[in-house]
Parts: sequence; C-alpha cells; structure tokens
Amino acid sequence: MPFLGYAQWRRFTEAIEQARAVIIAEQGNEAADLALCRYRQEGTGGAPREDYQLSRYAAYLTAMRGDSRKPEIREALVYFAVRTREAETAPALPDLSTPTGVLALAEHYVATARQLVEADTKIRALEPKALAHDTLMAAQDGDVLVRQAAKLLGWAEKQLRVFLIDEGLVYRRQATCGAAQYDFYAAHADCFNAVERVVEHTWGSCAHYTLHLTPRGIAFVQMRIEKRRAEMAAAIEQAG
Repeated sequence: MPFLGYAQWRRFTEAIEQARAVIIAEQGNEAADLALCRYRQEGTGGAPREDYQLSRYAAYLTAMRGDSRKPEIREALVYFAVRTREAETAPALPDLSTPTGVLALAEHYVATARQLVEADTKIRALEPKALAHDTLMAAQDGDVLVRQAAKLLGWAEKQLRVFLIDEGLVYRRQATCGAAQYDFYAAHADCFNAVERVVEHTWGSCAHYTLHLTPRGIAFVQMRIEKRRAEMAAAIEQAG
C-alpha cells in the first residue's frame, strides 16, 4: 500500500477489487482467487484485519487501476513495463516435459561446453608466447641457456636443439677432447652467444662453449616455431 502511495486502506482495496474484476472478466473467478488471495490476518489485539496476497499480474493491474496522479503509481507502471519487456525479450526455455525440449537443452549445454573447451585451448596455446614475452622483458640484460629457453617455450631441451639445427640457426661440433657442443651461424649472432669455458684435462686444456639465447633470440625462435606450426597445419589441411 505505501509503495503505491496510498494512505487509506479503503481506497487501496478499491483499486485491488477493480483489478479482481478485470481478472474475472478475462479468466474467470478461479484465476482471480489465485491472483488475489484474500484472507483475514489475526492481529495482536482487536478484530482480525483483512489483507491480500497479490500475484505479480494482480499487482500490475492494481497499479493500473490506481490514481495516476500519484508519482508512486507512475513509477510502478514504469517498473512493470520494464519487467514485462525484459520477460518478452528473454530467450524462451525449452519444454522439458518433452524429449524435444530435453534434447534442445542438452544441445545448448553441449554448445556452451564446446565454447569453454575452445577458449581453454586458445589460452593454453598462448601461454608459451606469454611466458616467452615475459621472460624477454625481464631478461633484457641477460641470456638464457638452451634448457631454460626450452622450458620457457614448453619444449624438451633435446627437441629444441634439433629444431634449431633443422632451422639452420645452430650447428653441432666437437671440442678438442671430443665432447659435443653447439655453436651458432654468424648470420644469427644477435640471437645467440657461445660462452667459453676452459676445461683442464690430464693431457692439457681445451675450450668448451655453452650456447645461450639472447632475449632477441628467444623471440626469434618463437617466431620460427609459429611459422613451422602454420606450415604443418596448412600441409595437413591440403592433404585432407
């Protein structure tokens, strides 16, 4: 009653009864009894008081039958108009009492699940790039070992070394003592560093070189990896 701006119960019940008359005319007495449940409210003292329990539709009709000069009535009508529009534009739920409705709901959940899987796959694909980028930004003044670079790129160290050789970026050679080591081609000197370490043997000493990737090299290798993946994907699509 106060929400609709009424101070007197009698005037408010007049609007409610007018709403009841509309429902009876449209849907019958039974519908009116369901929409406007009238009952006697027991108080703490004195005679029992009459009250109503209104459905949303009954409350809407009561507002429509109210005094339109009241600002509360106008606000209520706007509220019901907005809510009605939201209900009209909301997607309809399938009828779950039928197999077709159950199937429609299941297909909706499957479509949503597929979207979640695709989003998760994209995130996982971008993780190595993001990690390499973060490392590049944090390592502007320092290089990383091949095994560290492999970890950043989500590869095994051996796999990355083979890739670098296949791409013509580095090559394998032997130290004087016969130990295997890797060096880079001069064309990619800005991507790699070979750190020299002198190893003492019983017969003498020899130089060992440990390959490092520069921050620029990490980004360059990542670009080569993406290029290789794109080429493989195109070849598979063409073969299929």
